[in-house]
Amino acid sequence: MSNDICGYIEPILTEDKIIKLSEFIEHSQLGITKIAINELYNYPTNLIPNDNVFAFLIGDVPGYPNATYLIDYSEYAPDTDIGFPADPKQRLDILVNTLIDMIKITNASKMVVSMTECNQIETIKRINFSQMREIIHADFEAYQAPPDTLYEIIC
Repeated sequence: MSNDICGYIEPILTEDKIIKLSEFIEHSQLGITKIAINELYNYPTNLIPNDNVFAFLIGDVPGYPNATYLIDYSEYAPDTDIGFPADPKQRLDILVNTLIDMIKITNASKMVVSMTECNQIETIKRINFSQMREIIHADFEAYQAPPDTLYEIIC
């Protein structure tokens, strides 16, 4: 099974914001990769973006497309070396903090991001930026796994 995180940022980014976001991505511990919008698998038609938006995929490390450990929500033994904290809540905070930073750097009006196991979107939630940490954590806690949810985050 693969845990997947992909999404996009609106509006279309200016050159200055692309440069700032690229610098952030270059220094991120996560693997954030620009993708084509046709790689936003199982997105509903009404949430398929314009070709010119910044669409992304987030993996555990640069060059790796899956979020195998980042969002599996398993508690690992403290001495297990997975490259992340053993506590799933701390790993999820790394992701949420990264998404928040991406929103702030780009001054996004909206971010749409899915967090799934095997690209299966079961639920769509429209949430406010100020609520995203609380809602995403609650969903992971309820499912004890990636919630197979697409979040439309309004900023």
